[in-house]
Amino acid sequence: MAIAQDNSGMTPEMQQMMEQAQKAQLCMQEIDLAALQQISDEGKQMESRIKSLCASGERDQAQEEAIAFSREVMKTPSMQQMRKCSEHLRGFLPDMPFDNFEEEFANKHICDEM
Repeated sequence: MAIAQDNSGMTPEMQQMMEQAQKAQLCMQEIDLAALQQISDEGKQMESRIKSLCASGERDQAQEEAIAFSREVMKTPSMQQMRKCSEHLRGFLPDMPFDNFEEEFANKHICDEM
């Protein structure tokens, strides 16, 4: 993503957003893309596992495994780096998918959401 350097005609808010986007872009360049792909692949496997558990009536097990997986994903260096980079865009973008997973599913069930 190339960002134009000509800021004429931009409001101060737009300039600030552009600066924050540039910082985030530089930060994202440090993320290990192979590790993100591995997380994605593991996520697909976990989704299949969760769907299987839900289909077989093992709802509690499905919920526990989904939460445990989200905790582990958020501990990985790549996701920690993404979280750090997303701080530059806080307020401009929604939260990361696993950021609030446990809180989000405190009052609902993974099997009902899939």
